[in-house]
Amino acid sequence: MTSHPEALYRGVSHAAWGYLFLYLDVNLGTVSILPAFVGYLLFWSAIGALEGEVRDLSLLRPLCALLGAWAGAGWLYSWTGSSLDGRFYPLDVILQAASLYFHFQLFTDLALLAARYQPEGADLDRHLLRLRTLQVLLLTGLALAGPLSDLCGGPAPWLSAALSLAGLLVSLALMNRLFALRRCFHPAP
Repeated sequence: MTSHPEALYRGVSHAAWGYLFLYLDVNLGTVSILPAFVGYLLFWSAIGALEGEVRDLSLLRPLCALLGAWAGAGWLYSWTGSSLDGRFYPLDVILQAASLYFHFQLFTDLALLAARYQPEGADLDRHLLRLRTLQVLLLTGLALAGPLSDLCGGPAPWLSAALSLAGLLVSLALMNRLFALRRCFHPAP
């Protein structure tokens, strides 16, 4: 077990900032100035800093590399004015499933870390687990909303909008909880 608060602080910080790059998409034209692949680089660093404390984190490295490489390829392709989304449907489905698993497991491992180090009564671990599950359900619903509305004969833009708004709120809550977890390891001045 790692008992270095500065390594834990750095690891949780990188995870929290990684989600900022993942959740916040600011574009100049078609190019993101906060590219998702930077988020995966930060996750890679977080895994390295925290894997001594939560052993299962190292199992996420291959998925982190795969998702980061795909996000990097998509970002480079965006410079052409286009997107990789929907171009390779079977690969998109596999990557969506891999992404769901990666983030589900990462939040599970961060909740284990929270359970070990949170102040008494903070319940950061339970909040992370609940929000993680809600996020997976919302992302799954959003992924199915398009194909299901096509099968039913009509688009349901209100459903996608509602799921997107709920997903945004859950994402903000998750980031808030990660920054709260980071404060548990704040280095002494």
